[in-house]
Amino acid sequence: MRLLWLTVLGTMTSSLGVRADALDRMTAEKLAAVRASVAEWAEKRQEVARPGPWKEYRANLHVHSAFSHDSRGKIEDIVASAKKAGTQVLMFTEHPAAHYDFVKDGHQGMRDGVLMVAGAEEVGLLAYPLAPVPKAGGTLEMAALVKRTGGLNFLAHLEERMDVESPDLTGVEIYNIHALFKEQKRLVSQMKNPIWLANAAKMINQYPQEAYSTLHDYPANYLKRFDALCQKRPHTGVSANDAHQNIGLVLRLKENNKVQVEDALGGKLLEIDRLVAGAVAKIPADAKPGDVVLRLQLDRYENALRHAATHLLMEGQTREQVWEALEKGRAFVGFDWMADSTGFQLEVQEGDKRHAMGSRLKLEPGIRLAGKAPLAGEWKIARNGMVVHEGTGRAMEMELKEPGVYRAEVWLEIAGEKRVWILSNPIYVR
Repeated sequence: MRLLWLTVLGTMTSSLGVRADALDRMTAEKLAAVRASVAEWAEKRQEVARPGPWKEYRANLHVHSAFSHDSRGKIEDIVASAKKAGTQVLMFTEHPAAHYDFVKDGHQGMRDGVLMVAGAEEVGLLAYPLAPVPKAGGTLEMAALVKRTGGLNFLAHLEERMDVESPDLTGVEIYNIHALFKEQKRLVSQMKNPIWLANAAKMINQYPQEAYSTLHDYPANYLKRFDALCQKRPHTGVSANDAHQNIGLVLRLKENNKVQVEDALGGKLLEIDRLVAGAVAKIPADAKPGDVVLRLQLDRYENALRHAATHLLMEGQTREQVWEALEKGRAFVGFDWMADSTGFQLEVQEGDKRHAMGSRLKLEPGIRLAGKAPLAGEWKIARNGMVVHEGTGRAMEMELKEPGVYRAEVWLEIAGEKRVWILSNPIYVR
């Protein structure tokens, strides 16, 4: 993710066939409209009571700290940001290195009410082993090694490995903001324009969450692959925050009327004349060498963690319960920057029986798929990847007449644009 904002951006096609563009969304007027729209949804939100035995816990997967070479994040700052975002489970995925063991030395246990789980991003996986594993030669070998420890595996950066599958996988990422960054080429062109950069810095500082979420789009290619995999065997879909807090720029005053441009990790990019830098940032007359005259942080931990989460249905806040929920697919992805998705439900009702997400059951006459959400959104029910039911409201219900893999999406309109809000995990009806 180092210098990702400057090097790997473009456009992505949504499920509606509209090419969403972050640059078009990155104007003061539109960011203000998004903030107003989010505030309106917050006023309309209603709590949804969740029947037992499950409680809901908000989790962030794919999180990096200073253990990773491309992050400087301190654990106390990450936990504080998690609490501000409403996160109760942090699942770290450090880049392995020779000087530490990501299992033994990684962040784990409870800290200030947040459960931490140690893991690694390695050879295409979000890997959470329960014991140290040897270095693997590839994705499939690593998945097998992790599973032998009783650990969890999620296929990461799906756009790079659409043909990978294995019985050792717990699931896959169904959303990764890194994949969306890769598509925004118009934005990277403007990032080289100092006048635009100066205006963008003001907007991002004023609307940090809204600016970060200009990248949010429907992950059509991820979901297509997820649907195909789930028809072969159950997989749990998770969101990837890919949080590093390493995307940004710093302008630092140097000697001889020079200004050094640095990345968010302190690496020198180039030097420019003070006069040129003055077009981007206001430099006080009494500024001294070493002073920072502009700081632009695009991916603060708080904003990255709030943006999306994997909501887990568990009996308690323990690692064992996290494992059970993820292995059984009792989870959904919520884009909580739009609205708090807590309380969302999707189940199959069979008489007095209730089958939660991840359940596997036999098709019987009269069974129904039912869902609830804390806001009235647009519902889409997919069977084997094809939409078979649509509706609007806080709830939906439909009779199931065919076997298949059923999952739900809920959409909201934000500032005149339809955005996906919730992605459920499937229920498998044989």
